[in-house]
Amino acid sequence: MNRNLLSTHFFLFIFVAFVFTSCFTDREVDERIESIKAAKRGIGASSNEILSANKFSSIDLEIQYMEGFPPNQTSIGTIVNWMESLVNKPVGINIIIKSIPAMGQENYTLDEIREIEDNNRSSYNTGSALGMYILIVDGYFDQDTDTEFSLGISHRNTSLALMGQRILENSGRVGKPSKEKLESTVLLHELGHLMGLVNLGSNMQVEHEDEEHEHHCNNKDCLMYWAVETNILHNTVNNGIPNLDQNCHNDLIANGGK
Repeated sequence: MNRNLLSTHFFLFIFVAFVFTSCFTDREVDERIESIKAAKRGIGASSNEILSANKFSSIDLEIQYMEGFPPNQTSIGTIVNWMESLVNKPVGINIIIKSIPAMGQENYTLDEIREIEDNNRSSYNTGSALGMYILIVDGYFDQDTDTEFSLGISHRNTSLALMGQRILENSGRVGKPSKEKLESTVLLHELGHLMGLVNLGSNMQVEHEDEEHEHHCNNKDCLMYWAVETNILHNTVNNGIPNLDQNCHNDLIANGGK
């Protein structure tokens, strides 16, 4: 083979390698864009993806908190153990925790919460790992009133937010539940909604949706009862974190859970 032909083959090899690398990078970019779009669906849209192993064999649960409002370490263990008891994820649940700068706002709108997530979230669906996201803000929800307030909200198919200042003010002192108990209860309740409870993607096997409080269980002892957070606030000694009742558990099983 002469030198000119060798040079031509070498050039072709470099060119093909460059095209292949460029295509692979573009594909990765496209997959990332699709994963971000997939994380902006409605509550319950990913319930089967969370519960079953059909599409995802693991969960990357990203927890970002504004400085000064870190999650309780026991709360993290509680939600991981709880999720592992309900979801079919043979590779497990991976926790990613990161602080982000506090914004110093008193109130946060839903749009602002979503914008903060969009600017900071890194955990999206990748391969066989499902991305989920928890944000803890340093203030209150702007839809609170003098008589009703939110400790946490689920607002997208894999996203929820905790109102860190509100939780801090209502825990860890005389007459109040511990921060771990209150925080864990709110997290589990909102994660239940992401799993499709009640009637939010995990179809009811028996009718048990509260007629007066949409997407909540009609059993006052269930974790998915509408007033569970209020009950925790007013019953700090005798009761632990509520469990899912059998109707809610059956709904999760029917949707791919365990």
